Amino acid sequence: MKLKVGDKVKFLNQIGGGVVSKIVSSQIVNVTDDTGFDIPTLIKDLIKVEPLQGAGKLFEQDIDVDVPTKQPEEKQSEYNYDEETISALRPIPESRNIDKGVYLAFVPHEQRWLITGDLDVYIVNRTSYTLLASIFLQGATEFKGIDYSAIAPESKMYLDTIDRDSIGDWQHGVVQGMFHYDKGETVLNTVSADFKIKGSRFYKEESYVEIGCLNAKAVMVSLAKLADIKPIATIDSKNKGATMDKDEEVAEPIVIKKAKVMNPNNVLEQYFIEPNVAEVDLHIEALYPNCNELDDHSKFEIQMNFFQKCLNDAIINHVQKVIFIHGVGSGVLKNEIIKELKKYKGLHYFDASMAKYGVGATEVYFSQNIKLM
Repeated sequence: MKLKVGDKVKFLNQIGGGVVSKIVSSQIVNVTDDTGFDIPTLIKDLIKVEPLQGAGKLFEQDIDVDVPTKQPEEKQSEYNYDEETISALRPIPESRNIDKGVYLAFVPHEQRWLITGDLDVYIVNRTSYTLLASIFLQGATEFKGIDYSAIAPESKMYLDTIDRDSIGDWQHGVVQGMFHYDKGETVLNTVSADFKIKGSRFYKEESYVEIGCLNAKAVMVSLAKLADIKPIATIDSKNKGATMDKDEEVAEPIVIKKAKVMNPNNVLEQYFIEPNVAEVDLHIEALYPNCNELDDHSKFEIQMNFFQKCLNDAIINHVQKVIFIHGVGSGVLKNEIIKELKKYKGLHYFDASMAKYGVGATEVYFSQNIKLM
């Protein structure tokens, strides 16, 4: 598919779309979404929205009408977020999203050549709370305050664009945060994360994790997982009174002495049903929430692309068994899956348990030495 600047497109693997604003390479373009944010995207992950012909054009005229962005009074936040630096995360299925929490993300401009070129640095707020964040970098003799702001729920805040020579400046720092929301039965504790990143990570392609909500590969640093942040005060549901931590003392702020750099996890990790055994649902509804807007060919491509990625990750990570649930349908998807599996030596497959899956699943076993035939 050939694209040019100005073409309207939709994202193949997630909700939304935009307009092509720049041709980066033969495989990558920048897409400007409705928030004005430029997103580097593989051309194969886009669907071109063809202009309507004839009388159909009459129904296309409202597309470019400006829609007031002001929300009703009751929905207005008390914070005025900086729209130039803060933008919403991409909505993708929860099952394929990163855990709720706060992250530091380093996103290469060039997604094809990850270990070269500039990187954008973001604080990612993957929670339902407003994050009041402050960021410091540690130098040889002092800390330097980089930025502070209120980051909207499920949003990212742009911090800086750095070249490869400046990576050393971002290897050690501290992020502090507080969580705010309008109403709730708990008040969350504050967080403080001391992060350290080895500079060598930025020069290894395997360090870059595919992050769906960022629509990009990035070096990710987990600063705080929401599940690990305990309430500092809670409303007693029986007595409707506020209760504090032990002995009515205010709990000390959580200090994460070593923030964890996310290692690239294979896509199968979320599908494991027991050690070294994964179960992958290839039904289009499980892979693409708004599947009704796709034609049959696009649905098939999404399913096969995801199957291929799971198959590759299973081989690379020495997974023992994967059950692919493809359904019955016309049999096209199953036939193509079998055709692909036949290309490998040292790989065994057969119909999965009929008692559990009917005739709509294929079970694949992987030996230690798998090669393309």
